[in-house]
Order: sequence, then structure tokens, then C-alpha cells
Amino acid sequence: MEVAFNGGNGAAGSVEDFFELRNKSQQRCWVYGFVGFQMLDGSHRPVGPPAAWITDSYFGKSDPPTRIFLPAATTALGVEPRTWHAFFNVFTSDALCDSNQNPVDSLEIWPPDEYQPLTIPAQTAYARFSACGSLQLNPLQIQPQPSLG
Repeated sequence: MEVAFNGGNGAAGSVEDFFELRNKSQQRCWVYGFVGFQMLDGSHRPVGPPAAWITDSYFGKSDPPTRIFLPAATTALGVEPRTWHAFFNVFTSDALCDSNQNPVDSLEIWPPDEYQPLTIPAQTAYARFSACGSLQLNPLQIQPQPSLG
């Protein structure tokens, strides 16, 4: 498995960050449900609150958990077409604290039914992941963003 942080959007003190998951192995697989998620500081220590799993956020409703088929060796992350990938969003607040006081250096993400996390940088060329207050995740989806409704 491979995962990427693809940036995010914000409104009224709420932030929605976008993530993409793909199967880079030579074996097909199924994923179902929610990922595990942990923010780490520069010393690789956990920071921030534990993540809550949700299907309804300030930004809209996500589809309920469903099985998602990931064929072997799909296209690279961030490359169009982004088919046969799974997606999830993380919802946080940026209104209640200074995210520079507790900077997030990296993210540990556990795909469903995996025992080892995938660790990725909390910053891309275009965005930096930060969180204040609550940390909420929607289930894996077959489209890049949950349907608004």
C-alpha cells in the first residue's frame, strides 16, 4: 500500500484534508472501513487528539463504509486517471490554537487490517497538515471527495 496527503480546504475555522491510498503490490486486495491515523512531531512522538470515525462533517456527508477493490499495481498517486484508488478525508479545526506551537512533522496511517503504519511527511510542496481540537476521519471512499448532501 501507498498513501499520499493531497492538501485541503478550509472554511469558518474548519479544515478538510484529502488523502489517497493505492495498492502498489503485485497482489489484488480489498479494503473496507476506516484507516488508523496518528500525527507525529519531529521526534516521532504522537501529538494531538485521537481520531474519531465519522460519516457526517461540516463539509457534508460521506458514503458509509463499503468494500473497495484495489487491483494490483495501480497508477501512481496523484497521476490521472486516479482510478482504482481509495480516498479518505480528515476533518480538523484551525480556529482554537496556534498550530505552530505543536507542529506536525509526519503522519502514521494504518490501512484497514494492517498492523504496520505507512509514515508520510505532513507537508507537501503545496500544503502543510496541522490540526487543533478534534480530529475526525471519514471511511475510505471510491471517489476523491465525499458527496455533499
